[in-house]
Amino acid sequence: MNTNIRIPNSIESATHDLHSTSNVPLETLPIEAFVRVWCAVCYSFPGLHPDGYEDVDSGWTPEIIRYAAEAWRRYEAGELDEEEMYPSDASWAGLYDQMHSHTADETARRLEIAASFGGL
Repeated sequence: MNTNIRIPNSIESATHDLHSTSNVPLETLPIEAFVRVWCAVCYSFPGLHPDGYEDVDSGWTPEIIRYAAEAWRRYEAGELDEEEMYPSDASWAGLYDQMHSHTADETARRLEIAASFGGL
């Protein structure tokens, strides 16, 4: 488990993380703070994939595209590992938390993610 990954416990928590960095140059954030906000992006927008963020029809809005650009900059510089670049558990938790009904297996998985990375 990578200790930099922190998964929001709600959309309100993720929104707070995003708003707290809306006027901050992302390159100035320490790695732990950046990974936290990057996880908030992936949690809040689980349908977006960082690989195609520059494509016009990718779904990345001007407000959040800067996070993907910074994630790629850090990844290519060796500052983010694969798990931090693609925090799939954050995306999965975001999907789960937006759903209205859950299977027992889904609930067990969400609890496992919360135990490993925070976020419930």
